[in-house]
Amino acid sequence: MRVSEAIAVTYFTYLAVTALVVPLPALPLARRLRVWMAAGLVIGIEVALPRLPPAPGLEVLRDWLPALVILFAYFVTGLFFVAPSARGEAWLRRWDDRLIDARRFERVPPLVRVYFDAVYDTCFLIIPAGFAVLVWAGRSARADRYWTLVSAAEFLAFGTLPWLQTRPPWAIEARRAIDGAAVRRFSRSWVNHTTIHANTFPSAHASASLAVALAVWPAAPWAGALLAVLAASIAAASVVGRFHYAIDAVTGLALAVALWAATTAAGL
Repeated sequence: MRVSEAIAVTYFTYLAVTALVVPLPALPLARRLRVWMAAGLVIGIEVALPRLPPAPGLEVLRDWLPALVILFAYFVTGLFFVAPSARGEAWLRRWDDRLIDARRFERVPPLVRVYFDAVYDTCFLIIPAGFAVLVWAGRSARADRYWTLVSAAEFLAFGTLPWLQTRPPWAIEARRAIDGAAVRRFSRSWVNHTTIHANTFPSAHASASLAVALAVWPAAPWAGALLAVLAASIAAASVVGRFHYAIDAVTGLALAVALWAATTAAGL
């Protein structure tokens, strides 16, 4: 079993155990059952794949499957979001007061706001795009290292949700004048219809985006540099667009760097 596959098994085992220990009625039984079924499906697939006899396309499937597992993990983790914590949201807003002045975002130039909305709306593409770069560069053998770093960055960010349940700023704050722009309306509609309506601390967008850049950098430095710029843009966009709190983005970036240092030191 690859390290990245073991990480996926570990995370879905964590979700299954968490669904078992969270008391009723905090998590409805129907949601618990959905978590257990999802965990059983992913764990079963991840355990079975390495044991299958060699076949054309099997290794390619294993190379790309983590992208789907990460997406699946996001929505399964979202099943734990039942009611936001007023104390948790107040804590996140206090960090915003310390780190930024959200009112200044009204003065961000329109073209910059369009750029930020565009990179945030398409940030889900950066994960498969990063691995596609490795394949294009002839480094598909680095698949396990790539997915180990990216999966860990995502799962550690997702994993706090059962215990720190908060809403993203866009779901709480009053609409701003700039929210009337067409691109901005699309962005709000996009997150409203495609997300779990819950905040992840640290920001999974920031941590995964930077993890992608750090994983690609050794094999394709030029692409790694471009992806690092995109990662920084995504982190900034998440705060400017009020999709995340400032501390979410900061800790997300720090998490990616810490994981990169740990995996590098471990020789993974």
